[in-house]
This record gives sequence, structure tokens and C-alpha cells, in this order.
Amino acid sequence: MTTVLAAALLAGGIAVTAAPAQAAPVKASVAGGVIHCAPAELRQQAAQLDRKADELNALGDRTAAAKAHQDAEDLRRQAKACEDAENNS
Repeated sequence: MTTVLAAALLAGGIAVTAAPAQAAPVKASVAGGVIHCAPAELRQQAAQLDRKADELNALGDRTAAAKAHQDAEDLRRQAKACEDAENNS
């Protein structure tokens, strides 16, 4: 039962994070192409995943909580890479 509830919470958090952010996207040129990314939106999604991970942890689903925290960290890395690309272009 806890796993089902945890999966539902995590899925709900991901659905919420798909909402558009108000920050303007950053354009970064990579290998001749242009990639659009929004570091503020990525960080907002990471924060939401961290909150969901905390909820999952409180429910006792440590594995799902660890995955959510790792996914949040990956989003923060993407945001930093995007900003670094913009600063170096």
C-alpha cells in the first residue's frame, strides 16, 4: 500500500512540475545548434522533487525517496550546465 501511495505522490509531483515557469529561457549554443533551457524552471522542478522525496521518506519508501532526490540533483546539474554554457558563449 505504501509503495502505491508513494508512486502516486511522486507521479503527482512530476505532473505539477510540468507547469511552465515564469523565468525566461536561456539560449545556449552547442555544436553549432541552439538549445533553449530555463535554469529557473529546472531548479523549481528540483525543489518540488525534493519536497516529494521528503514525503516519500516520511511514508517509509526510502528507495523512491532516494530516486526523487537523485532526479532533483540531476535537474540542478542541468540548470548549472545551461547557465555555464550561456556564460561561456
